[in-house]
Amino acid sequence: MSKVMTTKDAISTFVHDGDFVYIGGYVCRPPFAAIHEIIRQKKTGLTITRSNAADDFDMMIGAGVVKRFIGTFLSLGVYGLGRCFRRSIEKGIPHKIEIEEYTNVSLPLMLLAGSLGMPFIPVSDMKGSDLLNVKSFMGDNKYKLIDSPFDGKPALLVPALNPDLAIIHVQQADDQGNAQMWGIGGDCKAGANAAKKVIVSCERIVDRDVIGKDPSRTIVPSFKVAAVTEEPFGAHPGYTPGFYDVDFGFGYQYQQASNTVEGFEAFLREWVYDVENRGAYTAKYIHKFGYEAFKKLQAKFDYSYPVSYAF
Repeated sequence: MSKVMTTKDAISTFVHDGDFVYIGGYVCRPPFAAIHEIIRQKKTGLTITRSNAADDFDMMIGAGVVKRFIGTFLSLGVYGLGRCFRRSIEKGIPHKIEIEEYTNVSLPLMLLAGSLGMPFIPVSDMKGSDLLNVKSFMGDNKYKLIDSPFDGKPALLVPALNPDLAIIHVQQADDQGNAQMWGIGGDCKAGANAAKKVIVSCERIVDRDVIGKDPSRTIVPSFKVAAVTEEPFGAHPGYTPGFYDVDFGFGYQYQQASNTVEGFEAFLREWVYDVENRGAYTAKYIHKFGYEAFKKLQAKFDYSYPVSYAF
């Protein structure tokens, strides 16, 4: 049976207030279509996680849907820390979120441990850092320092993460949810497989035969997937390799708007609340910036080196 549904229905059905959610998009392929829908539906009390959090997480925090954040940092690239993130921490606007900080090595390993069914995993990069001195809602369970059973040296253990749900955006998937991606992977594969269920947003839905012809690109098997949503341009203003580039100009507009509460709220009205779905969002983008600007983002087609799976 097909698992294809609209993003609106997928978010309504599978994202619940108070859920622990992994949001894919390590550098590329942020699932903005799904994130906007979460904001539209005014979900609350979410715990969210990913390494290299960016404007997608900042927007969710500013919209008030986030209660807790397990992360490494949250930046707008060259523009510094996310403005909504800072306001939440420094001024409690719209409310103060709780944060548990790890590193860009340890957090992906925690998700990897979750995907492998392990209760914890040893890491080395946090030892000696101030990250060990600051604990939040995880308390003493943020990490454990033990003597290694092999050589007696200090070993730092961090817990596995098993989100209630993962939301990822990929290049293609079949209607059962076998999801394929290429380009920078980051913690996307580990995060998706660590979760109890997955919403797969994709640029295109393809036949099962297409998936089978290049199986090594499949990062999530269908039995993990609860819903598949087809969302062309679904990662904008982020990029999806093979489809479209980063929209730096739009990112700058978000940074400028989010400098103030009033500017951020106006941005949300224009680009989230006042558009019904990603199709309407794309149409609005073309109407406001012109088709040439939209076309300029589109990737030119180029073959990778051919690979044979014959034996």
